[in-house]
Amino acid sequence: MRVIEGRTERYRQQAYGSVMRVLGSRVCSRSLKRFCDSAFSRILIPLFVRAYGIDTSEIGRPLKSYRSLTDFFVRDIHPDLRPADPDPAAVVSPVDGYVQTFGDIADDCTFEVKGKRYSFEELTSMKLGYSGFAGGKFIILYLSPAEYHHFHSPASGEGRQIAELGRRSLPVNAAGWRYGGRLLALNHRIVFEIRRRSSSLLMVAVGALNVNSIELNNPRSFWRKGEEVGYFSFGSTVVCLFERERIEWSETLQEEDRLRVGERIAIWKQKPDNAAEQGGEQACPKKCWSSKTNAESGS
Repeated sequence: MRVIEGRTERYRQQAYGSVMRVLGSRVCSRSLKRFCDSAFSRILIPLFVRAYGIDTSEIGRPLKSYRSLTDFFVRDIHPDLRPADPDPAAVVSPVDGYVQTFGDIADDCTFEVKGKRYSFEELTSMKLGYSGFAGGKFIILYLSPAEYHHFHSPASGEGRQIAELGRRSLPVNAAGWRYGGRLLALNHRIVFEIRRRSSSLLMVAVGALNVNSIELNNPRSFWRKGEEVGYFSFGSTVVCLFERERIEWSETLQEEDRLRVGERIAIWKQKPDNAAEQGGEQACPKKCWSSKTNAESGS
């Protein structure tokens, strides 16, 4: 029986891989992107809303005002709907999404996700001696297609992009994690560092199937906690990595929890950087700029 189950699992993985290679190809990705960006795709917006049970009370504008399915997918919501936890010691969720997993980074700078082991270096392109992440903590948050797809800063500090990696675009849903291989090492992703006075954390925005676009819209060098950094153009994942002995998880945090931007996920163990939490600069308008960093699908 175990032999049969093992063979069945291998067949499923091979079949999934074959289908995803087609759907994730350049030709298919470009075709889907052209359709989603077209005015014709607007007819699918009401169906999309019903299929995913999207809360239209947060949208704030008529569905017919969106130019395309892509325009609807990357929709804004009013900032007041996602206030950041005011406690200076709080680290907050950067996205609306589900907690896929969270835990410890081993002393050799590896961590396990859905039965697969990843290294700090392959996820971020940084060498092991980069900083104090050995023995630190990580959390992975999944954004379903129904979610608000903008990502925000989980803490206040000096923010910057430090790497852009990967050209694949496999799904980051349950099937993708099970059959899609090493998603965090293959998919298109952008690595951000948020540096505080005494420590730093990393936020990795991971793209997903087909459109696989990550847009940045915050050019400032200082990001306030809860301030928008950018957005995805399709379902996606965000990974946050914390240095050793810097945070403690919120007592209520559990896998499969649904979080919203600004809700507490952890607290700083050391005294917060008050200057950083209060912010050295005024927050910029929600749409300061737009710099596209697409990595189209491919093998």
